[in-house]
Amino acid sequence: MDMPLNSRDLIKATSVNRVLEIIGDRWVLLILQQCFLGVYGFEEFQKRLDIPRSTLSTRLAMLVEQAILSKTPSTTPNQRLDYRLTKKGRDLFDTALMALVWQQQWVPRFNRPVVKHLTCGQPTTPVLVCAHCQQPIHAREVTYRDGPGASWIARNKRRRRRSTTASSPTRTLAVSRRLLDLLGDRWTPQVVALGFFGIRRFDEMQKTLKLASNILTDRLKLAVDMGMLEQHQYQTRPPRSEYRLTEQGLALYPMLVAMTQWGDRWYTTNEGPPLLLTHTLCGQPLKGVVVCGDCRTPLTPKTTQPINQS
Repeated sequence: MDMPLNSRDLIKATSVNRVLEIIGDRWVLLILQQCFLGVYGFEEFQKRLDIPRSTLSTRLAMLVEQAILSKTPSTTPNQRLDYRLTKKGRDLFDTALMALVWQQQWVPRFNRPVVKHLTCGQPTTPVLVCAHCQQPIHAREVTYRDGPGASWIARNKRRRRRSTTASSPTRTLAVSRRLLDLLGDRWTPQVVALGFFGIRRFDEMQKTLKLASNILTDRLKLAVDMGMLEQHQYQTRPPRSEYRLTEQGLALYPMLVAMTQWGDRWYTTNEGPPLLLTHTLCGQPLKGVVVCGDCRTPLTPKTTQPINQS
């Protein structure tokens, strides 16, 4: 697919960057987690998250506008409205599970299963497998090509700083500050994701994402400090480095696949998805399914129960 003329402010459309425009925010992630845990009311969100009321109102309004949450009359006394996950919102379940699996693997405090599978009765670590061959999906076993919906879209120039949260919420919730640092910003996951496409050098990253140098430098430093990327010098005069995925960074891949599939289902144009993935182990178009790590049957919100991580 050729770059169109006058393309200085265009970036290649992917489902991941569309999704991160919506959920790449710390407070949004925490609100969605509470929704999956069965919280519906404004006051309960505010109490559990210790979130400023104006911030909560803004995030809830955005999630309603995106049809991820719906407003319904509340059955709780002294509460006017409930905010409940729509079908589209519940469909984020796989992405949420894969994010928490990464946390379980790489954040020592959270190194135990986050859900119990009610079908087999076991605490389980979910696994993203190929729907065709049932093998776990790994980044090095997937190839890519432009899909029918491949296009160039205008980069969102809206200024958006990395959002911050108070120190209290993550002490009692099943999510680490490290995971929030990673996903609570739309650019950091996109910078890390470039490594899966072999884009490793600063100028290539900047050309792809159309980021200002200071923003890209900041996100690369964060990704390196978190252990997601590591620097390798490829030139000495002048000194220049490329950024390669670490094992910890590669472990993000199942979450990014789940996120891509959600974006394809809910934001793809009539032409089709912008990117097509092929699973090289079986040669089939990649379709990921999240299954129980014990009995290997698919997991859904109705067949799982959260395990308290506090």
